[in-house]
Amino acid sequence: MKKLLLFLALLGSCLAAQAQRPTRPITTIPQLTDSIKRIMRREHIPGLLLTLITRDSVLYAGGLGLADVEKKQPVTPHTLFRVGSVTKSFVAVGLLQLVEQGKLSLNDELRKITPEVPIDNPWEATDPVRVVHVLEHTAGFDDMHFNHVYNTTPTDPRGAAVVQIFREELRCRWRPGERMSYSNPGYLVAGYLLEKLSGEPYEHSLAKNVLRPLGMPDATATLRPESDSRLARGYAYADGGYQPVSLLPIYAGPAGSLSASAIDMARWVQFFLRDFRTPDGTALLQPTSLREMETVHSPLEARAGLQTGYGLANMLINRKGKATFRGHNGGIEGFISLFAYNRELGLGYALSNNGAQPLTSISTLVREFLLRDQLTPPPPSVLALDTTALAPYLGHYQDAAPRNALLGFSSHLLGGISLERRGQLLTLQPLIGDPDTLLATGPLTFRPSGQLRPSVALTRDHDGEPVLISPQGYSLKAGIWWWLPPTLFWVSILLATTSSVAGLVWLIYAVRRQLPRPQLLPRLLPLLATVALVALGFALGSLGGNVAAAGRVSVQSVLLFVAPLAFTVLTLWGLILTVRRFHLFRSRVVAWYLLLTYGALGLVATVLGSYGWLGLQLWSV
Repeated sequence: MKKLLLFLALLGSCLAAQAQRPTRPITTIPQLTDSIKRIMRREHIPGLLLTLITRDSVLYAGGLGLADVEKKQPVTPHTLFRVGSVTKSFVAVGLLQLVEQGKLSLNDELRKITPEVPIDNPWEATDPVRVVHVLEHTAGFDDMHFNHVYNTTPTDPRGAAVVQIFREELRCRWRPGERMSYSNPGYLVAGYLLEKLSGEPYEHSLAKNVLRPLGMPDATATLRPESDSRLARGYAYADGGYQPVSLLPIYAGPAGSLSASAIDMARWVQFFLRDFRTPDGTALLQPTSLREMETVHSPLEARAGLQTGYGLANMLINRKGKATFRGHNGGIEGFISLFAYNRELGLGYALSNNGAQPLTSISTLVREFLLRDQLTPPPPSVLALDTTALAPYLGHYQDAAPRNALLGFSSHLLGGISLERRGQLLTLQPLIGDPDTLLATGPLTFRPSGQLRPSVALTRDHDGEPVLISPQGYSLKAGIWWWLPPTLFWVSILLATTSSVAGLVWLIYAVRRQLPRPQLLPRLLPLLATVALVALGFALGSLGGNVAAAGRVSVQSVLLFVAPLAFTVLTLWGLILTVRRFHLFRSRVVAWYLLLTYGALGLVATVLGSYGWLGLQLWSV
């Protein structure tokens, strides 16, 4: 027994030493691809497009894994992947070509050059929507409604007809040029502008003026790529296996219709590393246009001194590490993609996977490989806090630029974020989670600890209200009662839960005839209302894997229409019955509890109604 214990102790020491041994650095591409394959197996990624680029050479342009799981078809250098919102960078380049030709200016007003586009802008007289606003997502437009994402019809509306589909989204929710909020319909407008000024469909213009001059042999922006045998199948991992997803066209083609291969993306990344020059050295655009693309022009953060936000379809891909990379990412059902580059170091890469899985782990690994010979830079200098300038901005902030108006109620759930000073430290403290420490880079600009560049700014909007801009978004300062909405919301959910459990108990009493019949319905309706609320949550959650179901009559779209209405009707019905039959309750505690519950459920119904959930019919465009 002693020998066995000694052996186990030695074995434990060896395992501990092995665990503490530093990971061997990756210095070769075979080592890198082996590590990526392990991540792919762990994260359920069937196939991967991979390119590794320097300014002067292509280190790797090919693929790993399977393009088609059923047919065991491997990914090749010419396998097409749907790259989603990476398309936006191509559209921006196409428009910058028109700018250089004198046909367009970033400051042009859309109402003057495209009056047929149905933009609803209450601030049009003083703050019109300009070209730069749609390219930087600062027009204030809503993102695509659920039924305006995938086109399940056999035809593709074009030109002004497809713009009309998004007329509800093209409403400015706040003053244009103030807040950044990602909006795919804005890039549909940008693509329409490209079509109008070039005189041809956006995909033809891109092919002729961008894709083919760059030597991208496979890339296509066609809306219906499913007939192309080179296209990888998209998958979702479920029930222990890969389930194929439909390769549906999208309505907002200029926002995400491009498909490209590893060879294509190698050319695209080098295009940025070579200052917008083609492989034969021709300048497709001037270097000044590249700097324009990387510059944040319109939102308040730019005026406050930040340049780490979204430029002309160009943004920071990472904020930590030895160096930052710029580029764009994209997602479309079955695929997640990105391209990234660092012009100063002459390095870049592109990734896409057909399993709809995040690329965070692989992207970090690739950057570390590309930067393996680079020295770790010294930490940026930290300035002392300007407590005088900072004082008016301390307090609680709430999100004021939701990407989807329908989902804006999330502020009632999350409670916003607090800006707090603790001695010489400044922190951003969410309601739930760990705080971020902010290090001063200027009187009112900051970088989160561990990040290379400032990405937080304090400023004031047009009305003089304090604004906090951070990687989490655009937030306005809340009053001292900021805690009341989230508290009431969660109390309402708690009451809905407890009343549902009580409703089941009361139902048992009613079956046993131990409960007076007039009291049954008021006690049971909270349970039925909560079931309707759960059905709404189920329908919303299931759209994550099947957004196309929102655009037709389906279980999800019908529930999204019926459940909020049923919840509201049941709540109102129960409240009326409880008030009318209040005197019949033997227990005043139960009666008051039900009134409190119906009041709480009424609050939830009011929140849903204020965000547009009542009567939400999605099965017609």
